[in-house]
Amino acid sequence: MRYENPLYMVEDASAADLIAGGRLQLGISRGSPEQVIDGWRYFGYQPGKDESDANMARRHAEVFFDVLRGEGFAQPNPPGLLRVEPHSEGLRERICWGAATNATAQWAAKLGMNLQSSTLKYDETGKPFHVQQAEQIRAFRQAWKAAGHAREPRVSVSRSIFALGE
Repeated sequence: MRYENPLYMVEDASAADLIAGGRLQLGISRGSPEQVIDGWRYFGYQPGKDESDANMARRHAEVFFDVLRGEGFAQPNPPGLLRVEPHSEGLRERICWGAATNATAQWAAKLGMNLQSSTLKYDETGKPFHVQQAEQIRAFRQAWKAAGHAREPRVSVSRSIFALGE
């Protein structure tokens, strides 16, 4: 999300969900670790003062997730509020955040995003990977409950497998 325009993402995701008959399960995240010095510059973005690329991604994700509500947010001429179109009711509940840390999983839970955990989880404690991943999921669920969301959260766990051949 760090190099995505959140409003375009709402438009694209909503259109895809409507085409798919309301079945889109969308996973978003900060993106892979930065491979270019000041990569934001090449995509036309400028982080805020003292803002990391991870924080820029979270800021974009928060706008994306909020605008998915389908409520007006832009003041047109003549007055009134406009929302991003198309709007897909229910898509917001099918958004997963790919979290590499426990803190980011908790942030996603507070917002009401589902969790996508994977082999990209950072080693935060030196414990075996499966133990850390289970702790991440528990931390997410506790933060979800503390936030008071009415619906049950979804958690997906993925593994990357690369087939190598000659």
